[in-house]
Amino acid sequence: MHLAEPLDAEAAEGRYGFRMDNTIGGTPQPNAWSEVGDWVGFFGERRLRHMCRQARDGELTKLVDGVVARLPALMEGAELRPCVLHGDLWSGNIAGVGGRPAIFDPATYYGHAEAEFGMSWCAGFGADFYAGYHGVLPKRPGHEERAA
Repeated sequence: MHLAEPLDAEAAEGRYGFRMDNTIGGTPQPNAWSEVGDWVGFFGERRLRHMCRQARDGELTKLVDGVVARLPALMEGAELRPCVLHGDLWSGNIAGVGGRPAIFDPATYYGHAEAEFGMSWCAGFGADFYAGYHGVLPKRPGHEERAA
């Protein structure tokens, strides 16, 4: 998925988002297209701050604001190109069907490839998965800090 050419014209021209809003679990997920090349703005506003507003927690808001302020520096040197993401990829959304892998319960949008693994902290993948993934899509400079 992460290596495929975008099918949506907006993503092909460098925008992040999707043609419609959707949900991640039961939570609404806004997907209005970003400005061209604005991954930092899209991720900060439509992912981090949006989810934070759902929590309605002042202390969390302060923490998220600090992370959003660091995003430009964290993304410096990263290869920023929209790719289609599952959007809620963790081990609970993967199964085998007829001996073949199946993924389900998507929260699809075009985003930065590294954003795909944001949910893997709760029920992630093993070392073999990541070795295979990074064998196809190598880690970029700054990956370890962004993934922390």
